[in-house]
Amino acid sequence: MNRSWPVHGDSRWRGAGEQGDNSVSAVTSPMMLSSLALVADSDQAFTLRITLARLARRTLDVQYYIWDDDTTGKLLIYRVLEAARRGVKVRMLLDHANQLGRDVKWAALDAHPNIEVRLFNAFRGRYKHVLQWLHHMPLLNHRMHNKAWIVDGERAIVGGRNIADHYFGVNASTNFRDLDLYARGPIVADTQAAFDCYWDSPLAMPMKTLRRYRESAAERVWQWLRQWRRSLKNYPYLFPQHEAFFTDYLAGQDRQCVQAHAVLLFDSPDKAAGVKQTLMGDQLAHLLARDDHQELLMEASYFIPGDAFVAELAEMKQRGGRAAVLTNSLATNDVIAAHGAYARYRDGLLEAGVELHELKANARALHRQVRLFKGRSRASLHTKAMVLDRREVFVGSFNIDPRSVHLNTEMGYYVASAELGQQVAAFIEEGLAPENSYRVDKEQGKLTWAGDGHDGRPEVRHNEPDVTVWRRMLAWLLSLLPIERML
Repeated sequence: MNRSWPVHGDSRWRGAGEQGDNSVSAVTSPMMLSSLALVADSDQAFTLRITLARLARRTLDVQYYIWDDDTTGKLLIYRVLEAARRGVKVRMLLDHANQLGRDVKWAALDAHPNIEVRLFNAFRGRYKHVLQWLHHMPLLNHRMHNKAWIVDGERAIVGGRNIADHYFGVNASTNFRDLDLYARGPIVADTQAAFDCYWDSPLAMPMKTLRRYRESAAERVWQWLRQWRRSLKNYPYLFPQHEAFFTDYLAGQDRQCVQAHAVLLFDSPDKAAGVKQTLMGDQLAHLLARDDHQELLMEASYFIPGDAFVAELAEMKQRGGRAAVLTNSLATNDVIAAHGAYARYRDGLLEAGVELHELKANARALHRQVRLFKGRSRASLHTKAMVLDRREVFVGSFNIDPRSVHLNTEMGYYVASAELGQQVAAFIEEGLAPENSYRVDKEQGKLTWAGDGHDGRPEVRHNEPDVTVWRRMLAWLLSLLPIERML
């Protein structure tokens, strides 16, 4: 079966998986017209989620890799429970690796008759001994990296953000630059179908099989959350409770939507059971292999491109095209091993003619995202987005790294839209600006980092900027280990 991505204006996405290889894993319906809007700002990302929960009438389905027990996490749980108390049927599907030790809290929420919590690829109690753990570790290393917020099967948010303070500009130490897409129309039905596919997977373990509480536990959680919420001070995301506020806000978001042909791509949950599957990586490769592209702009938080991808970018440059990539610097990357693996490709990327940029820890672009601790928190990049020729867009959970290709399940929206393409291009170009990132280059065979200094004047660094010698050494040592496929 043809695995090519759709060209601009094509009315159908041509590709899913090879028949008979158990990898048919994405919606293959025609690319029908849907309504979509970019969700770039942290306050918009938070307010839109609670608005959808507040206005839900029938169902609320949420699927996340990370849902932290911090202020943002609790406030969104408050809204989820509020919806359930109004009669909305809530399903929560969470990757278990990031919920270890929180079973009691999720079990209490699961006790509400309108809420069901399931944990994906759960760490079961039988893995108590070292030998058992090592035996099962290859499968446990496959995680559900998907992110989706779906209401009434009619509206959805899909993208890169998890649920935690870091993703909504309210963390005291580090905040992420990130991106989502808000959708209405036929693509939401596909998103709902993808959620159902994961929900019905044997890997989705009902919370009640691990721990069970009486309904009174959920009532105690509700009473505690109400009191806790009233006690919050100086938090930016506290809103009027009357429904008109949320109705007006949602109407404003709907007015920002553009009409575009779009399709959902997603990995099968079987990928987490060890079924060999590289669908999303293959789709990306075919997209970039087309010889009609003249420009690729990409933000990738964990960028480990591999030799084949570097070769594709080199071919684009040879055709007279432009490829520009923004990724994390060593100072902003929260996974040092990932940076070490990426660093091995920098020379090849530069030789291929790629405009390579690395985010600054004090990126000015993040200041408008941060709602608390402005000037005190550091920037980090979590976006997974690209735009081709400013008219084809992909936004989702897929990192350009081996883990996204081979281990984790992923999802995202591909959209053919010049209007949305221009918006995503503007977002990425902002990150590429010298006040927000360093342009990596080479002088006399050695890497350099060029950008605006603290005084706003251009400067060139000759070592990894804004990090200690020890962090540089650790990244180099980790780059020597044969662990790239795990990153």
